Amino acid sequence: MEPKLRVVAQFDIDLRKVRLVVRGRVTEQNSRVLYVLARRANATLPGLNVVLDLHLATITPAALNDLRLSSETGALPLLTGHKQELLAPQQLSILAPAA
Repeated sequence: MEPKLRVVAQFDIDLRKVRLVVRGRVTEQNSRVLYVLARRANATLPGLNVVLDLHLATITPAALNDLRLSSETGALPLLTGHKQELLAPQQLSILAPAA
């Protein structure tokens, strides 16, 4: 059974940025949820800057590498039934856990 993630969305008052505060253990398998949330936020408010705050989470090295790559390139991974989506580079940013 995959670890459960808890995510709280905090929008700035001007609706230019959303901070997704993540708790739990992030793995390659369940990190797809974070991409879906980033996609939904961008679809709702195009151009929105999405910050994944992982300070309160633990994350596997592979999942962190994938998230960082998406942050640098703006490419979100292809999910079943969806086309490849691109965000502007750095529109998705990561606040990684301390250790």
